[in-house]
Amino acid sequence: MQYAAHAEDILRFTAAHDDVCLCVVTNVTGGAMRPEGALMAVTATGQVAGYVSNGCVDADIIAHAQQALGDGQRRELLYGEGSPFFDISLPCGGAIALTLVPRPDQVAVENAQDELRERCETVLDLGGGVSRAYHPRLKLRLAGRGAALSSLVRLSVETGFEVEVSSPDIAMKAQLGDIPFTHLMGAQFLSNADDKWTAHVLLFHDHEWEPPLLKAALDGPAFFIGAMGSRKTQAARRKTLGAMGVDKDQIARIRGPVGLISSLRDAQQLAVSILAEIIQTAQDKGVL
Repeated sequence: MQYAAHAEDILRFTAAHDDVCLCVVTNVTGGAMRPEGALMAVTATGQVAGYVSNGCVDADIIAHAQQALGDGQRRELLYGEGSPFFDISLPCGGAIALTLVPRPDQVAVENAQDELRERCETVLDLGGGVSRAYHPRLKLRLAGRGAALSSLVRLSVETGFEVEVSSPDIAMKAQLGDIPFTHLMGAQFLSNADDKWTAHVLLFHDHEWEPPLLKAALDGPAFFIGAMGSRKTQAARRKTLGAMGVDKDQIARIRGPVGLISSLRDAQQLAVSILAEIIQTAQDKGVL
């Protein structure tokens, strides 16, 4: 079972299989593990991508999905309050409604997957009144060097972010595998390929690298821009950017010291703190 959460991953799995049932959460009441629109795909042989709960209903959904593949009929399922399945309880309370679509339109699935991969919003229409909108996964553009950068790269990949890395340390490229890497050489502006689902974080101790990178980020629509360093460092970078002609309102977008918890001196804990602030900001701004 693949515990994938993002629609792009589950649609990729769906597109790769002919005999597959796509399960869509159509309504959530009260507490639930996954939101409305969450996807789960099940093959006839029992391969699964995605999840709906923390295990309390997923096994039953898989069984119903395989039955749907057997007879070719859609299923409407309800778990929790008002459900006919009295032997399946939701410990968190509330109710979860799903539609199971056996062998969904592969063209619709592939088109939606392509649009998400190209970082566009998409609407997946599965017919029968089942239509849901999805947005690209969050992207994290990181620049810096050292342990803080390495820790944040590892954690953000594990958390499901799309990640890009820029660093003066060319040796880091060998550690990144398929993660896109830019070798920074001197004061350098990075191309602005941002969208509203993009976050920027700078992790430098030698802060002279920061001004052009921050200015380029501020010119785009990124929902989060942060930089490591003390409050004194943050004041200095604000002053430098002001001297470069950057508007005060734009400068105010920079979060520093970055992270929910200030003054952390452990690279892994700092990475957790930064990701937590990014996720909280994404939720507050409605881009999560």
